Amino acid sequence: MAAGLSPRATGVRGGGPDGRRTTTTATPTWRPSPLTRRLMTMVVLGIGLGVVSQNPTLVAFALPGLLAMAVWLRGRRPERVELTVELDTPRTFEHEARRLAVRSTATPHGGAVHLILRPESPVHVTGDRVGVSPLPEARAHWRLAPTLWGYWSTGTVIARTRSATRAWVSETSLEGPRLTVYPPASATADAPPPPHLRRRLGPHVSRAPGAGVEFAGTREYLPGDSVRRVNWAQSSRADRWMVNEFAQERMADVVVLIDSVRDVGPVGQTTVDRSVRGATNVVRSYLSVADRVGVVAFGSALRWLTPTTGNRHFYRVVETLLQARQARTYVDPSLDRLPLAVLPTGALVVCFSPMLDDLVVEAIRDLRERAHPVVVVDVLTLDERPAPRDELAVRLWRLERQALSASLRRIGIRVVPYADTVHGTLGWLASVRSAGGRP
Repeated sequence: MAAGLSPRATGVRGGGPDGRRTTTTATPTWRPSPLTRRLMTMVVLGIGLGVVSQNPTLVAFALPGLLAMAVWLRGRRPERVELTVELDTPRTFEHEARRLAVRSTATPHGGAVHLILRPESPVHVTGDRVGVSPLPEARAHWRLAPTLWGYWSTGTVIARTRSATRAWVSETSLEGPRLTVYPPASATADAPPPPHLRRRLGPHVSRAPGAGVEFAGTREYLPGDSVRRVNWAQSSRADRWMVNEFAQERMADVVVLIDSVRDVGPVGQTTVDRSVRGATNVVRSYLSVADRVGVVAFGSALRWLTPTTGNRHFYRVVETLLQARQARTYVDPSLDRLPLAVLPTGALVVCFSPMLDDLVVEAIRDLRERAHPVVVVDVLTLDERPAPRDELAVRLWRLERQALSASLRRIGIRVVPYADTVHGTLGWLASVRSAGGRP
């Protein structure tokens, strides 16, 4: 009789190249089932009581059970168990359900299997976590809905196999595929235009006259102007040729900077959580109107992506943002380590930071000294009312924060509170740009 819980794996292989499937083949290590242990306890107890009390009736009553147990324990048991866990897609957004399918095959056939799922904490399971199916092939599936962005495991799947006579039981466990969870992104069709635009064709209307579709005014006709631009009504009133002028449509460069050096706050609403969610919304909004967007991440490592366009670039940016919690080391946030192409001239820099690290604040000042329009989104908030003994300390802390924000505003850096939408964070850019001011 062999005892143990862990199977002896004869081979473990991954599934497809996209990481959606994991498979293991194991030789089960069998142990008596709870029913077998109860029956054996009754038989041993009957024989023991009969011997102690010298009562042959009890021994005779227990002997048939002992013979039945001997035959029962010799029942057929599977010699090999194969367990496969497959996820319909390895990538998803927060609170979006994904299907996890499990298949267990035993050779030779016989018995039944319990398929049990033990998910990781941020992954919510819809439905019963235990499925029972007869062999040779048992199947079960669950709906998984992650509640927090990041890299998570779908959980551990346990195949609890029973022999045909239910006398033996074995467990085979397998770690499920990894699930990449993106923060939710709400794309905004009319993202507020930055104050400086590049000399490239894009979606934003500039103040400079040129080729475009947005009417900008009229002027006197000059040699070389197209006849199609003649404003006949204005020309008849002015008694000279007048032509229409249109505003140029240009592209913008936006660089999103997140500060993950310090992470404070409750789970799901920490400063890094807010930074990643806010940065994802900004990236999605500007990429949806064909602007160029880049990213710089301060924290465990200095990561960056050069600004470019396209829907594929959005997922590259989000993958970079998801690595904010991957390591617990620290790298000085120095802009001198960045290639020149990461921060194009005049690019709008949107920085999500709790402003708790002095080196990060100095890096933000350095960006402004390089003539970049800089917006700092303060992701650190204190909504709860402090205890009476902490009121003085909290008041001093808030005064320090206000002084820091005032020092940044004096050099032209706008400090705004965190908001869940892009317009709540950057909506003021439209009014600043129309007034011709600076952020």
